[in-house]
Amino acid sequence: MDLKKLLYFVTIVEEGQITRAANRLHIAQPPLSLQLKALEEELGVTLIERNNKKLNLTPAGWTFYHRAKEILNSVDGMISEVREQGAGIRGKLLIGTVMSCISYLPRSIQTFQRKYPLVSFHLWVEDSYRVEELLQNRDIELGIIRLPLQTTNLSMVRLQAEPLVAVQPRDWNIFEKETIAIEELEKYPLMVLHGQGGQGIFNQFIEACQAFGINPKIICESPDVATLLTLADSGVGIAIVPKLATRLRPKGTLSYAEITPNIKSDTALVWVKDRYMSKAAQHFKEILIDSVQ
Repeated sequence: MDLKKLLYFVTIVEEGQITRAANRLHIAQPPLSLQLKALEEELGVTLIERNNKKLNLTPAGWTFYHRAKEILNSVDGMISEVREQGAGIRGKLLIGTVMSCISYLPRSIQTFQRKYPLVSFHLWVEDSYRVEELLQNRDIELGIIRLPLQTTNLSMVRLQAEPLVAVQPRDWNIFEKETIAIEELEKYPLMVLHGQGGQGIFNQFIEACQAFGINPKIICESPDVATLLTLADSGVGIAIVPKLATRLRPKGTLSYAEITPNIKSDTALVWVKDRYMSKAAQHFKEILIDSVQ
């Protein structure tokens, strides 16, 4: 079995249709269909069920897809490593981040671009749970997330611990000081940052409320911190977000106060252990860590 067969199968799965896969591969549809049939005959299993032109992967198909993608990514990594050694740094750097941590990136990217102008960036903005998935699937090399980690095979460098803040609409004038007691928030409609993983900021805030016997009125949960800030700016309620996230809005449009007692949200730069990392990613990792410390 050669790598071309693996590439054809992975492309068919990702495109969800043989016609689109053929267009992406720049080959005709009939030969691609024959390649798929030959692959199934070689393996002795059905990989894809055809139903009214809709392609559905069988369990064996899913297993073969994930293994094939791992092999293709591994080969790409090997080729990139060899080429980088001979030709210097160039190409594309794949990074994932949560929106509330995006403020870590501008200065680091500018510094990196001055040193390595031939490298471009492909940036995913997801919640922490999804960023970890992207790392596992080799879609990105580095991720900036909020702890705790959901998986165990990641290496990390802690970047910063930020306090949670309450962000009020501009015309509410609730906050007259730089801090607000958590008990005070029980009186107001709240909107809290909540990721897919079931842990993190939302749980931290709820646990802190429970410790003080508070039953918060949460009217909105969202993994998108920019959405919460927009809703707060529109007067919907008070957003509970990490302090760094307030940089996403222009100064003066919103006001905030740190919640007391202090509730901290930890951030980290993460990557997969014992996996080849491109030189571009290695250099960016060093630049980002230096910019925070």
